[in-house]
Amino acid sequence: MVISMSIAYLTMDDGPSDITRDIIDYLTERGIKPIFFFTGQHIEKKMEEGVYALKKGAIIGNHSYSHPNFEQLTLEQCISEVEKTEELINEIYQHAGVVRKFKLFRFPYGARKLKESEEFQEYLENQGFCKLEDTHITSEWYDREGLKEGVDVLWTYDFTEYRVHNDTSLTYEDFIARIYERKQESSELLLDEESRHIVLLHDHMETNAVIPRYYQKFLDYVMLHGVTFIKPEFQYLP
Repeated sequence: MVISMSIAYLTMDDGPSDITRDIIDYLTERGIKPIFFFTGQHIEKKMEEGVYALKKGAIIGNHSYSHPNFEQLTLEQCISEVEKTEELINEIYQHAGVVRKFKLFRFPYGARKLKESEEFQEYLENQGFCKLEDTHITSEWYDREGLKEGVDVLWTYDFTEYRVHNDTSLTYEDFIARIYERKQESSELLLDEESRHIVLLHDHMETNAVIPRYYQKFLDYVMLHGVTFIKPEFQYLP
């Protein structure tokens, strides 16, 4: 019998791709409702995959148009990246015949310390963006970074499986071992009892070529060892 040790939201970045359908089919079978943070350039290439994921129950968030480092852009460039992708996300919802209830944004690379950070966060808020309900996130690092104060959605645990793109010697076992490594910047592990997390995986064909169905292998493992993935809940800043 599996004992629930931690509760988590599942988020997936950088899609849609040729494996998006396989990912959402697997997640649907497991009863997991994910948030896919899509980039605009990938939506343009794989619109139908995005529509399929949405029809299967995924929530689509904005991950910029071209995945730049926002800390190196002007405020106007940041806003342009968001707005171009917003148009494409709205198109996905229209094609799928699904009403869009929530607008979500995640910075590429998690690079959220903009020179005009306050102005950009105000822009997101004024445009109706919301955030994941994170009042119960227990990570000290998350609090220390002030992540509960922003409108954007970050994460508390990143599998970093994308590292196989540059080092194909990395194995499934290497990434599983990392789950048990307590990082200096955070006092919690994904499997810590009664912890709350925002988990990050990536929608990458390149990773799938090295570790086939990596998403299934990683998620099955953590669920077997006590992680329960819950339906996303949202909040607007007061």
